[in-house]
Amino acid sequence: EYSGTSMSSPHIAGLGALLKDLHPDWSPMMIKSALMTTGYDLLSGADPFAQGGGHVDPNSAADPGLVYDHSFIDWLGFLCGTGQLQASYCPALGFDPSDLNVASIAIGTLIGSQTVTRTVTNVSDNAETYQFSHNMDGIGVEANPSTFTVGPGESLTYELTFTATTAPVDTYATGFVWWTGDAGHVVRSPVAIKPILFSAPEEISGSGEDGAASFDVIFGYEGDYSAAAHGLEPATTTDGNVVDDPANDINTALATGVGVTFEVVIVPAGTAHTRISLFDDYTDGNDDLDLYVFGPDSAGFPFQGGSGAATSAEQVDLAFPAAGLYLVAVHGWETDGPDANYKLFDWSVSATPGGNLSVDSAPGSATLGATDTVDVSWSGAASGTKHLGAVSHS
Repeated sequence: EYSGTSMSSPHIAGLGALLKDLHPDWSPMMIKSALMTTGYDLLSGADPFAQGGGHVDPNSAADPGLVYDHSFIDWLGFLCGTGQLQASYCPALGFDPSDLNVASIAIGTLIGSQTVTRTVTNVSDNAETYQFSHNMDGIGVEANPSTFTVGPGESLTYELTFTATTAPVDTYATGFVWWTGDAGHVVRSPVAIKPILFSAPEEISGSGEDGAASFDVIFGYEGDYSAAAHGLEPATTTDGNVVDDPANDINTALATGVGVTFEVVIVPAGTAHTRISLFDDYTDGNDDLDLYVFGPDSAGFPFQGGSGAATSAEQVDLAFPAAGLYLVAVHGWETDGPDANYKLFDWSVSATPGGNLSVDSAPGSATLGATDTVDVSWSGAASGTKHLGAVSHS
């Protein structure tokens, strides 16, 4: 018995070719949809993370009833919506990634409730009436409409509203939704949804010795809320030099000592967040340097994280790190000469509120599904220095 992608990929490719031969007008996404929505469970109770859409059923996929389709432009809009693509056309094309018209449904951060949209096309020869059903535990699901009739070749758009009820937070709830037709077609979609209690921007930035900024928070619960400011902390900087790694391989560099320079960063006790960074503007050329962080010394310097972008703009973040000495490997992946000079930055923000960053206004309570604003300001930040602070939410 053989398993894995090495076996499944050629089988699915072959089935896709057969479906294309049977339906020359179908797009690749229509073929994928047909294979997914007609799959059956590998094991009783198997969830989508274990089996995706299920085991393919080629005969059923040849006559799926309904298919989900989308184009290249939709993929661009999806990438704009995720933030992976930054382009001038993104404001016009971008949409919530959960609304990409695929045969599966995923919501990575469900705060209260969210409505997703899908469009189906009837690829059968006859009109058919479909009825909605689902098996999501701990997540309420409402379909609008919950029943519809669609003619051959026609498309229909529906909405599904998912509401967190008893599902655990920060854990994916999985299941399936079905559209069952009166002519016998069953169109099934896998679903994965993660309810969360709270959402805020991962990071905001500003400039100036004195300044202010605002950001929105969204609540997935009812109850008390407070925000506190930590920092700002000026960067500790270390000037260093690293030679080019001829092997362009961090493991070889660590083993031979060629192409890597170790710097020491001290993390104080009671630190909430440590950041270690390199910047393109703080190397002496067009260099590609990488970062790898090991520590603390008390634990034998275990690997904590790395950053290997295509330039020298590198960043490693450590949340609530153990106090102690950390070793930072600056790797000369590809310098523009025999070596590179750099400036390493590090910050450690205390878990205890205080400093020249302050929370000026914030909501005192949380309302499920509500969006509120937190206003912060700072003063007396040293000119020409990079600072790091944090806002904690309780």
